[in-house]
Amino acid sequence: MALIPEWRKAWRMTSVQIAVLIAAVNAAAIGWSAFQGLVNPIVFASVNLGLGVAVAVARVIPQSKLREPPDQQ
Repeated sequence: MALIPEWRKAWRMTSVQIAVLIAAVNAAAIGWSAFQGLVNPIVFASVNLGLGVAVAVARVIPQSKLREPPDQQ
């Protein structure tokens, strides 16, 4: 396994940001017992599915956020 050349800028990637959002939502669901009665499991699964697909789509779209702006002289 090799790291991508821009691995230090990974936090800028939309796919990484969405993945962090997925982790946060799932951590909230585990840690917050009131959440379980508040949200329908089908809605929760659908949101997870949608965010998972968004990660895959965001990963294949070119992201200009990773490129440094050209030096202005």
